Amino acid sequence: MNSLMNTSDSGDKSEFVANLNVFRQIEFFSGFPMEVMKLFAFLCQRQSYKSGEVIFHQGDDDQCSYYILSGKAKLMLATKEKEYAIREYAAENYFGALSLMVPMVKQFSLIATQDTTCMVMTRKAFSKVVDQFPEIPLIIIRSIAQKVLQAERKCILEFGSKETEDLKDLLGISLL
Repeated sequence: MNSLMNTSDSGDKSEFVANLNVFRQIEFFSGFPMEVMKLFAFLCQRQSYKSGEVIFHQGDDDQCSYYILSGKAKLMLATKEKEYAIREYAAENYFGALSLMVPMVKQFSLIATQDTTCMVMTRKAFSKVVDQFPEIPLIIIRSIAQKVLQAERKCILEFGSKETEDLKDLLGISLL
C-alpha cells in the first residue's frame, strides 16, 4: 500500500516540478518571487484538447491563461464577412495573462490543430495568490508595460511600408 501511495505522490510531485519549471520560463512571470510561482504551479491545471476542439471562443471571457505544453493550435478571427487564420501556436507559447487580472473578452478563437495539452491558470486561482502578495501588482504592471513597449517598437520599425500604414493608430500606445 505504501508503494502505491508513493507512486501517486511522486507523480503529483513530478507534475508540480514540471509546472514550476514552465512558470520559471514564462516571461510574464519572470519577476515573481519563487514562493508565488510555486503556488501557481500547484494551482494550475492541465487540460487536453482533441484536434479540432475549440480551446476558447471569440467573444467569451473564459477567465484563463494558457501555456501550450504539447500540440498545436490555430488562432482564428471571425468577422461578418470571413474567418481568418491569424497564426499557429505550438508548444512553449503562453497567452491570456490579461484575462487573469480583469474581465477580458477574447478577440479570437483558439482551435487545436493537433491533440494539444495546455497548462491553464484561472483568474480565481491567480487572484487567490496575488491577494496574498502586495508587491505582485507592480511586477505585473512592469511586465505589461514592457510588452506594450516591445509591440510599439515593432510597429515603429514596420511603420511606413504600404502594408502597415494602418498601424499608425497604434503608435503612441506606450504613452498611456
